[in-house]
Amino acid sequence: MNDDMIEGELRMGLGRVESAIGDAVDDTEFKLRGKADQVLGQVQNLYGTARMSAEQTIDEVDAFVTERPYFAAAVAAVIGIAFGFVLGVGRPKVIVIRPAPRP
Repeated sequence: MNDDMIEGELRMGLGRVESAIGDAVDDTEFKLRGKADQVLGQVQNLYGTARMSAEQTIDEVDAFVTERPYFAAAVAAVIGIAFGFVLGVGRPKVIVIRPAPRP
């Protein structure tokens, strides 16, 4: 768990408490503030989860590239060529050569 996930969980818990207090005293503003804190906590928790997943993926890719640098370069080259081919599809392949102007 990273800091964003912990803060998100705490904010969701605080939002639940605020919402419950708003229900108990029948204060709409307090209830809405609690619901907003719950949503913000959930968003922060999801951000923390995505960040942790991205960090793990980066670590795995780094380990792969460190262990097999030539294979990683070959994979990158193939992906680059495929990407260039996909971007080039649909464009006209006609080259027009015009004669040079006479002086």
